[in-house]
Amino acid sequence: MSEESETKGKQELVKVTIDDQTIEVPKGTTLLHAAMKLDINIPTLCFHESLPPQGSCRVCVVEITDKTGKWTWIDASCVYPVSEGLSVQTQSPNVIKHRRAIIELLLSRAPKSEVLLLLAEKYGANPTRYTAIDKGEANCILCQLCVRTCNEIVGAQAIGTAERGLHKKVISPFSIAKENCIGCTACIHVCPTGAIVAKLGKESFEIEDWGVDLKMATCSCCDKPFAPTVHLEKLKSQVNLKNQLWEMCPECRRSANKVGTPYSPII
Repeated sequence: MSEESETKGKQELVKVTIDDQTIEVPKGTTLLHAAMKLDINIPTLCFHESLPPQGSCRVCVVEITDKTGKWTWIDASCVYPVSEGLSVQTQSPNVIKHRRAIIELLLSRAPKSEVLLLLAEKYGANPTRYTAIDKGEANCILCQLCVRTCNEIVGAQAIGTAERGLHKKVISPFSIAKENCIGCTACIHVCPTGAIVAKLGKESFEIEDWGVDLKMATCSCCDKPFAPTVHLEKLKSQVNLKNQLWEMCPECRRSANKVGTPYSPII
């Protein structure tokens, strides 16, 4: 292999200092990931490892100084790529001031969020300083993790955003998601504020705000509802397994597997 090919095959490393700790990381690494490598905690709400960062919540802001030491500014660490010689502070007075203001604004939209209330306590934010147009009834900070998960990972395309500015909100097309929603609950798991509430009944799975009402499948062994029927049908089309497996809840599949049946857990 030529020297030129070896150089191209190697990742270019850059040196960055975060909270007085210096580390070399591949070019293009975000400041947030560089901080993670140093076990430095930076709060995040809209960040998820499964999705490209988008910097919508701004809670992860840090104070950045260029290599000359002449310029200092505040930016979101989840989207800012490292460059040679940067110096970063994650808990400076300026960072604390900005995070406090951001948390207060987010709390106006999601006043009941346990995560935000804990952050407010940590950074000395006033939970009632601002009031949103909807008075925080939606409890949503528009991080769009639910929308991006549904569209980019699950591929259901069941929800999106509507309106603009102060009136922007997450909603299903024509306020009816049941035509596309498969009840996978991925949106619920990634929501940082608990804004998405589902009701699981004996025969149905509901998300009232989006008009979702799905029929539940019941376990052939214990008769417990364990998954929306449409979700199982989608899995069947993607995974080739014996039909009996789809008729059992995860607990019964595990129990059956322990006693030596040919069934094995799939969830």
